[in-house]
Amino acid sequence: MKKDRITEVSVNDIEKWNEVVRSFAGYDVFYLNEYVQAFQLENPLNGEPVLIYYEKGTDRAMNVIFKRDIADDPNFTGKIESGHYFDLITPYGYGGFWGNITDWDSLNISYSQYCKENQVVCEFVRFELFSEYAQHYFGEVESRTHNVVRNLEIPLDEIWMDFKPKVRKNVKRANSYGLKFAVDLEGRYLEDFLRIYYSTMDRSGAQDEFYFSRDFFRRLEKLRGNAAWFYALYNGNVVSSELMIYGSEHAYSYLGGTDREYFDLRPNDFLKYEMIKWCKEKGLKNFVLGGGYGADDGIFQYKQCLAPHGIVDFYIGHKVFDKKRYEELVEMREADIENPTYFPAYRAK
Repeated sequence: MKKDRITEVSVNDIEKWNEVVRSFAGYDVFYLNEYVQAFQLENPLNGEPVLIYYEKGTDRAMNVIFKRDIADDPNFTGKIESGHYFDLITPYGYGGFWGNITDWDSLNISYSQYCKENQVVCEFVRFELFSEYAQHYFGEVESRTHNVVRNLEIPLDEIWMDFKPKVRKNVKRANSYGLKFAVDLEGRYLEDFLRIYYSTMDRSGAQDEFYFSRDFFRRLEKLRGNAAWFYALYNGNVVSSELMIYGSEHAYSYLGGTDREYFDLRPNDFLKYEMIKWCKEKGLKNFVLGGGYGADDGIFQYKQCLAPHGIVDFYIGHKVFDKKRYEELVEMREADIENPTYFPAYRAK
C-alpha cells in the first residue's frame, strides 16, 4: 500500500493540472485551471492557486486553494516579512477536497501536516454541495445560508410542474411576446452580456468585488466545454443574459442580469427555463441556482420558485493551523477590526 502523501501541481502547468482534475469522476468546474487563473490574474491579492493531490492506497482526492501571502495584505504593509506566513482560501464558488476517500482521518492528518510545513496560519473553505468533505472536516463548520438546486434527473414535464405557479405563468407570458433563446459557447456576444451585467450590478448596489473586468470574462472563455453564455432576445435585442459554468455533472447559474426596461416581458424566467432544458439535454444532473446576497433574501426566494424542493444547506468552514501566529496577527489589527465575526479576523475590514 502506498504511503499517504500530498503533492502540488503548479498553476503554470495547465495540462497536468487539468489532467488531474478530469481524472476524478464528477469533477466540478471550480477546480479547473482556467477558472482559478481568471481570478489570479484579475487581482494579485487573490493569491496563487495551487492544486493539491492526495493519495493513499485506493484513496485519492484533490483540492484547489489560493495561497495568500499575509504580508501582501495592505493592513500589514511593512509590518511583517513577505514569504513567511500564508493563509488559504477556496476559489469563489465552492471547493474543498473532492474524490474517493474511505479514511478521512488520514487525509485530514496529512493535510494538516502539509499546511504546517508550508507556514500556513489558517484557511477558509466554501464547501462543495456535492461532496462529503464538510461532514468530515477537522475544523469549524457552519451553515448561515441555503442554496437552491434544480434536480434535472426527472422528466421535463415534472420539472415544469415543480415550478411555482408564477414561474409557469411568467414563462408563458414571455413566450406570448415571442422571446427567443440563444446559446453562445465562445463569448461572441460578450459586449451585450457586459452591458446588462454591469447595469444589474449598479441597480442592486453590488460590492466592488462583483464588478469583474472584461478581461476576466475573456479568460473564462478558455473554459471551452465548461462555460456557456445564454441570452433572451426580444425583436433581435438582448434583454436578459447569463453566464453558466459547468463540470461533468453539475451546472451553475453564475453571473448575469436583465435589462430593467424589459422586466414586464419576464425574460429571466424564460431564460432560466431554457437553460434548464439545455442542461437536461446535455445530460447534466443538477442546475445550481445558488443563494442570495444575504440569508434567504428576496433573490434566494426568487430562485426557490424554480426548485421549491431543492433547498440545501451551504456550509463554510475554517481552521487555524498556527494558533500562536494567528493571535499575534489579530493583536496587530485588533484596534482596527470592525467585524469581529469575520475570518480570518486579521483580514477584517
